[in-house]
Amino acid sequence: MTSARRPLTAAPALIAWAAALSIAPEAAAQQIDGWTGSRLLAIADADMAATAYANGVLYPIPGRTDEAFLLDPADGAETARAPASNTVMGWPGSLATSPDGRYAYVATSRGQVDRAIERVDSVFEEFPIAGDLTTIDVASGSVASVTTACDKAMSVDVAPSGGWLLVACGRADAEVAVIPLTDGLPGAPRLFDLDVPAYADRDIDAGATYGVAHPDGAAAGVIFNNRAVGLVRFDLDADGVPVGAKVEAPTPTARWLSVARWTRAGGHLIVSDVAWGPRPTDAVFNGAGEILSFALSPDDNARGIVSAATVSKSPEAMELNRAGDLIAVVNMERTYLPGGLLSIVPGRSASSLSLVAVDDATGALKTLGTPLKFRGVLPEDAVFDADGDRLAVAVFQDHDAPTSDGWVAFFRVVGAGDARRLDAMDRKIMLPRGVHDLAPID
Repeated sequence: MTSARRPLTAAPALIAWAAALSIAPEAAAQQIDGWTGSRLLAIADADMAATAYANGVLYPIPGRTDEAFLLDPADGAETARAPASNTVMGWPGSLATSPDGRYAYVATSRGQVDRAIERVDSVFEEFPIAGDLTTIDVASGSVASVTTACDKAMSVDVAPSGGWLLVACGRADAEVAVIPLTDGLPGAPRLFDLDVPAYADRDIDAGATYGVAHPDGAAAGVIFNNRAVGLVRFDLDADGVPVGAKVEAPTPTARWLSVARWTRAGGHLIVSDVAWGPRPTDAVFNGAGEILSFALSPDDNARGIVSAATVSKSPEAMELNRAGDLIAVVNMERTYLPGGLLSIVPGRSASSLSLVAVDDATGALKTLGTPLKFRGVLPEDAVFDADGDRLAVAVFQDHDAPTSDGWVAFFRVVGAGDARRLDAMDRKIMLPRGVHDLAPID
């Protein structure tokens, strides 16, 4: 999940399926050759297997709890872990780190269930609504505070100044929460009702499903109900913290939108379309997804989709490199489907990665090459290193192994210009099952 985001969760739509955990066994560290600039924070949801979205079978693992992991890719190892409630039932956006690297913030939209429960009719109906915000002191690897963000905290992002958090709330009467930070620690949330239409399917109003602060610190791009994209402008106090919020008329789409990133210049909002819909079958018979570029600059009135790039199936997550000219797209394909009768559905056997070039000035997008297939179920987030030539990808679990470990896989960018492509590095950091969000710590 963007250097200050999280921009991390896994899918408020109907199939971002994941999490139940077993402590990862000790494994020899594998140094990630060429990794520069950042440690990583990863979070893992302990509640269920990836395929529980489809069949409700949780495959609980006794003794597992939700956790956050501090990783050092240069050494190929985990260096610390901390308890942090989190959920994969949302788009990958529930993890953010402060610009100075001191703190990490974990938001969760769903609470935990009793480990004795082995099956539910629907994870979305039976897992309780939650809104905790856990703050982790990165230096000590300890929990600094646990507070409440809003009733259903779908994503969290850190303002460029580091002075406040933006939380997208899955509620119709207060879609956005702003949380002031004092020396990095959160205060009381300020809730804003943006009074937007439902943009709903089947009379469901899911509120805001994703939000990301604009680079100027006075606006935000917000996705409403997975269906519409809007620009929120803030009134700031003397400390640069929002005290008021107004939204322009959002741009509705017929698509199913997951995560978003601003271009470096802030003139365009890049959004991923997983090509799903509101029904469970929409994530079984889905076609190829797209990466979309919306004109959404606070500096002009141009609005709407200006460019689109086709990738592969279920591109739930993406990440922009620091140079701002390349996007790595994580395509889950249909790896979230269980076996049995669904084994005949194509796309269960491998996930894939796509590369998309972006023009920072115009927002134009261009798909580069063909998707690179790799092993792993429900990969939901990715992070570039500082140089933009290495990529870390979170993998929830292994294929047809609902209690297996998860891991962070690594890839390298090779070539130049439109000839750039990804190669697998045959390197991974093993973690418990349920890894679904990543964020860099500089």
